[in-house]
Amino acid sequence: MTRNKLLLFLLSSITSVSIYAQETWDYKQCVEYAIENNLSVKLQSYNVNERTEEFKQAKSQRYPNVTGFYNHSFNRGLNPDPNTNLLVNQITNNGQFGAQVGVPIFGGLKVRNQIKQSKVNIESATYSKEKMENDIVLQVTENYLDVIFKYENVGISEKRVTNLKEQVDRTKRLVDAGSAPLSELLDLLSQSADSERQLTEAENAYNIALLTLKQSMQLDFNTEFEIDIPEFAEPDTTLQFVPSNEVFEESKRIMPEIQAAKMNIQVSEYQKKIAKGDFYPTLNLNGNVSTGYSSNYINRNDPNDNSLIRQFEDYFSQVASIQMNIPIYSKRNVKTNVNKATIAIRKNEVQLEQELNTLRINIEQAYINALSAQKTYVSNKKSVESLEEQFRSVNKRFESGAANTTDYVVAENNLNIARAELNRSKYQFIFSMKILDFYSGEEIIIE
Repeated sequence: MTRNKLLLFLLSSITSVSIYAQETWDYKQCVEYAIENNLSVKLQSYNVNERTEEFKQAKSQRYPNVTGFYNHSFNRGLNPDPNTNLLVNQITNNGQFGAQVGVPIFGGLKVRNQIKQSKVNIESATYSKEKMENDIVLQVTENYLDVIFKYENVGISEKRVTNLKEQVDRTKRLVDAGSAPLSELLDLLSQSADSERQLTEAENAYNIALLTLKQSMQLDFNTEFEIDIPEFAEPDTTLQFVPSNEVFEESKRIMPEIQAAKMNIQVSEYQKKIAKGDFYPTLNLNGNVSTGYSSNYINRNDPNDNSLIRQFEDYFSQVASIQMNIPIYSKRNVKTNVNKATIAIRKNEVQLEQELNTLRINIEQAYINALSAQKTYVSNKKSVESLEEQFRSVNKRFESGAANTTDYVVAENNLNIARAELNRSKYQFIFSMKILDFYSGEEIIIE
């Protein structure tokens, strides 16, 4: 009975592994897996956690600081006698313990600005994490569409191999019947071999594209992996794109890299306020409660009662004080820190301009790419339609014996090249549209 259960468990495990291995991944799964497993995103997540801890620490600076203490000393030599207050050569053990509390009253508003700065730091780190995720989305999108493009190229090559094999078989029968010269058969055999070579190259390109996608997802090389090939609708060749300047205006409002750059300016501004806080006096309320004991203690009121409890009562003290620190001269440290913070503000302002400039360039390039891809796709579509008509005509004449092998092969090669170009321009057009959608704040959907 136990063996049967073990065998059933092993079989079910193998079946489940096989099903997982043969799973087909769609676009959404690829993106989610890539983001979840990307090491840079994980590191940035830890940066967000660190900024969160700094924020909690900054808020805690508003609260009192409480510490306990205990001191013990062993003295040998001249020590004051409790009875006579004269120095006597003796050995004593002394102990003191208690608690101290410090309450900040005013610190140049540094704590308040540190709290605000830490909060902005969290937002900046979060936006930086979103920027990394966006970069992954774009990379996976490009690689995913490239896999589909290469997959369809394999299909085009397979059709060519099949067509040429059919023509080889047909021509061989004609040659055997004496209705066609042997040279035509040899030409077709040569073209058929070349088509198989091209099919192998297409399959290799597909495998490389699939590997590139897996690497961008940080998926293990040995993982069985196939993607879902969606049925794309015919791209709209009459589509009017939103002008690039309008896309830019929307994009600079929502893109995380722009928001992160703005947050960094605020961080520097708070840093300047924090540095200026050192120009002001600080005011603190301090309290101290302590007691102790000593080996040479003598109770003057009752010499027979020298217990620890009596010592704790006699040595018990309470101290309260207000401390003000007034900065007078700090060797230019405060002024230097203020100036450095001012420089940091200017640097981050320039960084924001750089991010805006990069974003504008990317959007303009995406807009031009989309227009070019649209025009190229329209031209290639017309070319394929024309060459299909031409190939049909040549094929009919070839089958009737009115056209030779060279005419047939040239017509077919031209058609296959045009189809491959149409396929390439189709996915370039789709990718360009997805990029513009992305910069407009729309979710990329491939289905």
